[in-house]
Amino acid sequence: MIGASPPRREDERFLTGRARYVADLPIPGASTLVFVRSPVAHARIVAVDLGAALAVPGVVAGFTGAELAAVSEPFDHRLTIPGVRPLRWPVLAVDRVRYVGDPVAVLVAETGSAALDALDLVRLDLDELPALVGVGAALTPGAPTLFDGWDDNVFARVGASFGRPDEELAAARHTRRVTFEHHRVCGAPMEGHATAAALDPATGRLTVWSSQQQPHQLRTVLAEVCGLPESTVRVVAPDIGGGFGNKQHFTREECAVGLVALRLGRPVRWVAGKAEQLTASVHSRQQHHDVTVGFDDTGRVTALRARITADLGAPLLYFSGLGPPLVTAGSMPLAYGIEHYAYELIGVATTTCPVGAYRGFGQPEAHVTIERVMDAVATHLGLDPVEVRRRNLRPDDAPRPMIAAPGARLDIGPQRAQLDQLVDALGLDAWRARQRAARAEGRLVGIGFSCLVEASAPTQLGVAGRFGAFESAQVHLAPDGRVLVRVGTKSTGQAHETVFAQVAAAELGLTEVDVDVADGDTDALPYGMGSWGSRSAVMGGGAVLLATRQVAQAAAAIARHLVGARPDAPARFVDGACVVGEARVTLAELGRVAWHEPHRLPEGTAPGLAAHVVFDPGRTSAVPDADGRMNFNQTYSTCATALVVEIDRETGALVILDAVMAHDCGTVINPTVLDGQLQGGFTQGVAAALLERIAYDEHGQPRTAGLQDYLVPTAVESPALRVVHACTPSDLPGGFRGAAEGPIIAAPAALVSAVNDALAPLGVTVSTTDLSPLSLFATMGPG
Repeated sequence: MIGASPPRREDERFLTGRARYVADLPIPGASTLVFVRSPVAHARIVAVDLGAALAVPGVVAGFTGAELAAVSEPFDHRLTIPGVRPLRWPVLAVDRVRYVGDPVAVLVAETGSAALDALDLVRLDLDELPALVGVGAALTPGAPTLFDGWDDNVFARVGASFGRPDEELAAARHTRRVTFEHHRVCGAPMEGHATAAALDPATGRLTVWSSQQQPHQLRTVLAEVCGLPESTVRVVAPDIGGGFGNKQHFTREECAVGLVALRLGRPVRWVAGKAEQLTASVHSRQQHHDVTVGFDDTGRVTALRARITADLGAPLLYFSGLGPPLVTAGSMPLAYGIEHYAYELIGVATTTCPVGAYRGFGQPEAHVTIERVMDAVATHLGLDPVEVRRRNLRPDDAPRPMIAAPGARLDIGPQRAQLDQLVDALGLDAWRARQRAARAEGRLVGIGFSCLVEASAPTQLGVAGRFGAFESAQVHLAPDGRVLVRVGTKSTGQAHETVFAQVAAAELGLTEVDVDVADGDTDALPYGMGSWGSRSAVMGGGAVLLATRQVAQAAAAIARHLVGARPDAPARFVDGACVVGEARVTLAELGRVAWHEPHRLPEGTAPGLAAHVVFDPGRTSAVPDADGRMNFNQTYSTCATALVVEIDRETGALVILDAVMAHDCGTVINPTVLDGQLQGGFTQGVAAALLERIAYDEHGQPRTAGLQDYLVPTAVESPALRVVHACTPSDLPGGFRGAAEGPIIAAPAALVSAVNDALAPLGVTVSTTDLSPLSLFATMGPG
């Protein structure tokens, strides 16, 4: 089963409209909940008047932020990193609003139409304050502060140094300064945030259904905010229409829904509209980088210093939106053997939507900038950009990362061979010849590259107080011979049911159709860590693998006993049976004996065939040490990417002529699912540069509140990606590596590289991830 491509078993219900999202769940008596949101970016709250809204027929109740704050505990970002300001905030805004869309009250009605009618009648008395749009406005001397007691709007100032960057920069034969702007985007899953909650009066338990990537952690936060024992809260994540990190955070809205259900004693449901999703959920990526690089005559980078300024929006996310820029800072030189590196990270609060997780989690920003550095070095020295990258790649026989804390390892395959594989697959010489011919005709054709080491399955033990390195799985062999798998990860569309079934089936000699997989229910497992950070195959698959092996070992012992073989006789699982010598015992018989006929079991064997595994690779904390060093001791995958583009001189429109990726994610469980992940991530990365851009005006009003303004790609705008696979197994069980985020990290970097190569005849370069036609046209200037 490992390496096979059976059809995705989830697709039947997804493609026939039988999937059940939060909006589809049959919750008897569920009322509709809507949020009253601020129409201005920054203001003191003078009064919130719900009187007229509560008089609308069908309206059940309404609560202001102050009313909910009185019966709940505040949020706390729980980041204990030196240089990060402490911050607590209520479930809904009480004293001040800090962005358009900041929730200030809730209304509950029997129908959605009644709720929307009432929403128009809420009266907000707001004392408007200056908007702070962008870090420039927020850092201007004398600018108003977003939080009382702050003397400026810097939420965090964090730095670290590795090696001797200052000395090496001073001694460098060449130095260059590179600045780069990363624009704001949004993950924009097809299904926005959605939550429902119901209190069981018989048991006093609160059940919450949420479109959430980490249901167990949401349960913990819900219990904390609502003042409940965690054992009295159940969280169920049903089918999810995309997550992309947007649903990794534990939002105020989710907790507000739980609080209202407790207060009313009746079920309530909230489903975010597209405007809420785009203006009041989670944005990402907005950073400014100022980098100084030192290098020698051969193009080898000797030192790097980066100043990263991150626009965090209003930092009211649990856990904080500071996480992605921290990863940006720590991973910038990861793909290359840069021994001397220092960074300063400044996280700034502004009056815009909170910034947080999006697929890649800070790595796309780091990767674009380091690849821009490599191209700048090549241009300065007149060298081939591929050769500059080759000279800077970490030696294949050097397994330790240059910037990791002591004890960390960089478990990757050979990067130089991968780069050579990419060049061959692209047909670089042929494309260079075509490029020369195009330039002779006055056409702007460019070829760009990136070499990525993707940090995956991070072991963030202790970050924000609630992130561990482990994952959980339960595996049961039922009396009918079927296998039941329960996992702590949560699928948001990645085919977990198919892939985890393959992992279990491979250990027991079955096909994936004989395995049932379930996730997303906190009552099924004591605790799980959910899906984020390209960890599901590595950690979830590892947990399933180890649990299934325990079941297989126990089943083999029973089979030996039943056929009268020695306890150490060889046993193997083939075609749904355990084969011991010439004897064959079906899994159905083994399950029946284990559960129904325990008197036939070996002496001292407990009834049943089940295993619960908490898989922890024994790695270390990612909380910075006293020197600010981040010990990201985790699993890594690699990819080398090349893009060929052509830019229309008259319009700025860009067309991708070819796209190739050489990819290594270790042992491949399902090649078709993997290729789908790679194509999807690549499309997102390309779209973020060419189509998508969150914009605000100077008053903090969103200019991209719908899909007519915020352009997401369709199949028509999705360029094909050619993939060449290598498989260097990791050191972890199964040899798996993460795979979900590499393409979205690599695509913008390769695009920027290709665009600058195309624009070289004009003597201009781009220093932004915004590669829309308007932006490119402005860069090219008249001509």
